[in-house]
Parts: sequence; C-alpha cells; structure tokens
Amino acid sequence: MSKEQKVCVKVLMNMINYAAKEIAKFDDDYKDKLKGLNELIAWKVGDDISFYTEIKDGDINGSEGTAPINPTITFEISDAEVAIKILTGKQDFNKMGDKVKISGDIKKAEGLNFILDTVKEYLGDLTK
Repeated sequence: MSKEQKVCVKVLMNMINYAAKEIAKFDDDYKDKLKGLNELIAWKVGDDISFYTEIKDGDINGSEGTAPINPTITFEISDAEVAIKILTGKQDFNKMGDKVKISGDIKKAEGLNFILDTVKEYLGDLTK
C-alpha cells in the first residue's frame, strides 16, 4: 500500500464518519433511522488501517483505531485500492468477492447501507 493510498483511505474514512455524524444533526429522517440502533462497526483495511463507527441512541460517531469492544459487524478490506473504490461508491461491497470479508450479521450490515447511501447523497460529486 503506497503512502498516498494510505492517506486517501484515512481521509475518506474520517470524512465519512464526520459526515455521518453531522448529517444526524440536521436530517430528521436520517436521525430517526439511527434511533434504536446500538451497533459497533469495525473497518480494517490491509494490515495497518483500522476505524470504527458506533451507533448509539440515535447518534453516530467514528474514530480511527481498533474498536474498544467486540464489534457487531467487521468489514475487512484486502487493500487500499479496493477500499478507495468502495468508499468512493465506485464499487459495491457485494461485487468484491474475496477482497472484502464481512464478519457478523450480514442482514444487519445490509440494513445499515442507508448510512453510506445518505453520506453519498450529501457529498455528491466529492466522492466521484
């Protein structure tokens, strides 16, 4: 993984986590979808990038690092190139085969797709 790819993945993950949190402050429909969810999502890219996203009591927060407790769902992405394609919406998780491993409740993961979809709506051309 090049240093440029590593920086890009970290910037994208931080941007998505920040956007998800900010959207919840202003979009009532989005916030309503978060209510009642208590999930901890771990993201691992390659061997050295980790993030987690916590949804609790209608709030969503994300941080760099390893999840503090056992996550509900873990996405393990083989490398930065694949992560960049997924995080920019150029490639769907489901079409990545063995390059993306999802641990945990797959149905729950699918039910949380609205988070990335909403972030993509708000960010528009920034993710292209």
